[in-house]
Amino acid sequence: MKCSDCDIALVDQLPENRRTDKQARAELHDVELVVVRTYSTVVEAELAKSALESVGIDSMVRSDNEGSQSPGLTFSRGAELLVRGDDVEAAEDILDIEGIEGSEQ
Repeated sequence: MKCSDCDIALVDQLPENRRTDKQARAELHDVELVVVRTYSTVVEAELAKSALESVGIDSMVRSDNEGSQSPGLTFSRGAELLVRGDDVEAAEDILDIEGIEGSEQ
């Protein structure tokens, strides 16, 4: 049987080696995260995060302004861009190439 929209073969069940979101989150607890840059706004940090994710580098933004509850805190402490310890050098290279400035840690 094939998909009526894209003509790709359908399967009865997914392969068993697929990770669930819950498993992926659990694996992150054992990963060393490193701050590679700090930005003055969450928007700038999210732009950098998007640039890294476009080349396959997982990252996250950490800020005191989570949920936009206290915008003044973002300006005082900044928004940090974090990556896995193994990805620091590659992340810095991509951010330099893309010209996405921030303060390096």
